[in-house]
Amino acid sequence: MEEIAIFYSIIRDLCGGRVYPDLIPVQNSATDPAMWPAMRYVLVSGQVEATNCYQSFNPRVQVDIYASTAQERAQCVQQVMDTIQASDGIECLLKTAPFFSYDIDRKKYQATFDYLIV
Repeated sequence: MEEIAIFYSIIRDLCGGRVYPDLIPVQNSATDPAMWPAMRYVLVSGQVEATNCYQSFNPRVQVDIYASTAQERAQCVQQVMDTIQASDGIECLLKTAPFFSYDIDRKKYQATFDYLIV
């Protein structure tokens, strides 16, 4: 899907280039500070556009950020939002405000939010 490729091209250099589709690699050890922060993006849904001939949809992409500190997490969230808003390559609407939590398994601070690509 072209929109997802464009979305990735906009965010790929954030988090030190540790931006992954679908999952964070197993190699990202929780104890290795060089592996964090990291981000994943996942196609989670979409808004259907009905037409006469077929149905297409605008993809909805969830972004998850994992960081070693709450401050680092907040900085990464702001970077993503600023980068996407400043981009001329694609139009994205923020659909959910960032939800902050702590991932016990990874021992990382997490933020989750999503965009609708229009």
